[in-house]
Amino acid sequence: MFSRNLEFLNNLALKSRLERITLEESSKNMSYCMTPSNDYLLMKDDVPFDDINNPREAIKETLRATIKNPMGNNDIIITFGIGLCYMLDEVYNTYPSKIIVYEPDINVLHFVLNNVDISEHLASGRVFITDNLDELMKKLSEIYITKDKVEVVYLKNYAIVKSPELMALTQKVYETCRSKIVDVNTITKYSKKWLLNTLRNINLINNNSSVFKLSDLKNKFSGQTALIIAAGPSLNENLEKIKANRDKFVIFAVNKVLRVLSANGIVPDFTVCLDASSINSTLTGLEEFCAKTNCIMDIKSDSVLFSKNFKRMFMSFSKNDMVVKKLADYNKLECYESGGTATALALVAAVKLGFSKIIFTGLDMAFQNEVIYSTGEVMNKVSDTQMIVGKTQKKIVKVKSVTGDLVYTREDYAAFIQHFETLIKDLECKEIYNTTSFGAAIEGMKNVSFDELPLFFSSTGTPFILGEAKPFKLEIEEWATEELMLINNVISVLSKGVFSPALVSTIVKSPLMYQYMQADILKVLQSNFESGYADEFIEKAKAAIKVIVENLQKNRLI
Repeated sequence: MFSRNLEFLNNLALKSRLERITLEESSKNMSYCMTPSNDYLLMKDDVPFDDINNPREAIKETLRATIKNPMGNNDIIITFGIGLCYMLDEVYNTYPSKIIVYEPDINVLHFVLNNVDISEHLASGRVFITDNLDELMKKLSEIYITKDKVEVVYLKNYAIVKSPELMALTQKVYETCRSKIVDVNTITKYSKKWLLNTLRNINLINNNSSVFKLSDLKNKFSGQTALIIAAGPSLNENLEKIKANRDKFVIFAVNKVLRVLSANGIVPDFTVCLDASSINSTLTGLEEFCAKTNCIMDIKSDSVLFSKNFKRMFMSFSKNDMVVKKLADYNKLECYESGGTATALALVAAVKLGFSKIIFTGLDMAFQNEVIYSTGEVMNKVSDTQMIVGKTQKKIVKVKSVTGDLVYTREDYAAFIQHFETLIKDLECKEIYNTTSFGAAIEGMKNVSFDELPLFFSSTGTPFILGEAKPFKLEIEEWATEELMLINNVISVLSKGVFSPALVSTIVKSPLMYQYMQADILKVLQSNFESGYADEFIEKAKAAIKVIVENLQKNRLI
């Protein structure tokens, strides 16, 4: 039975963990009893997992009380605890939704899979099982689309025994869904701009003699200390200390803070840029200052950076962008995580460049007396729960502070905190310090004041040597040929005038079309291909083809 269950288990990491456990190990302290309803009841250390009278009926009552709304195919039900799979079976047969089973005790999971046949459930492709919370959140992030409903249900007896794990699960589910909503909002706002920037930047790279790959600097700063300067208000507390210790670290500064550094005579080694637009207003008048520093930018960043006179430009290629990833594959380039913000890109760069110790200053991710940035900019608060950023209304929420209290921040900042924590884990960063005096607590960072930093600073030798690195050019002929073929496939399907999953599938296979139409595709998926979107979607696909081809031609890529 165990081998049959494992055959259909679609979690290879869990499968590997389970195969290392013996039945003798997992059976320890496990037992059964029979309930008055003639159902078996699983117990560990004589504590029952389910209701001791009628576990199946108790589960039905729990589901009726918890799940108030109809659940669709794209919705997600997370079950906490596996028991003898009564809850999994009831959820599986009652709802058409995707199911994630979270059993935090891997020995219980091993024992149950040896004694209960759920191979049919697993073979359906609807059920994902894990004992690892991070693994669960990764899966949830992959399958959750905004407007999907997510419900967490649990075995009541088990929830009492494992209450800390259940609390952690519900909190992480909320944070992950909120983060995905922020991600989708960002994609909706910027996906077209990112694509057009990328096409423009390909042309600019190939016509510039001072652009290098970020990977050219890989491990060139091994053993040294990096200082990453973010734009939060606490930066102002440390400006004089940074100047006094300038020779102790290599400085990475986000573009938002460059004007503050210029006014204080602090020249960063690297200015890090990820913004899709508006960089011109941030850097206008700073061209002479920019000439003293190097620029690290993502290839989808604002193209105006090429006109800002940076000493050198180091290009990063994002793993999570289909267009960029495919272009990088054709050119055998190393792709990195982008992290979604300039500060996160600075962290990725510092790790990849080999720095052993990384210090953040100005990384607050929160407001200080309604001040948002080190420039003194104040939040445009319209109520206790809402503020205006540019022309967009943002929610104000509370997060845990480094002081242990709660501090106000924007909802999207709260999501960025989670991105940071995930990034730190993925990069396996061991020694990261944050000097904020009031800001958000970020898991994986040690909070210290600037004065309390350990005396581990080393001389940086700031004028680094590029060695054999040379300015690079992107080979685009084969990439462009394939992209045009994929666009022609879309044109062929469009010519039939039929709105169908086949049309969306063909668009998704074209990185250029998919990047440009991400928001439209998301809308179609959320509506389950509702016919009311047909004409609008077809017209948007035709318009996308026109814009993409025009920009390929304008940037001399075809």
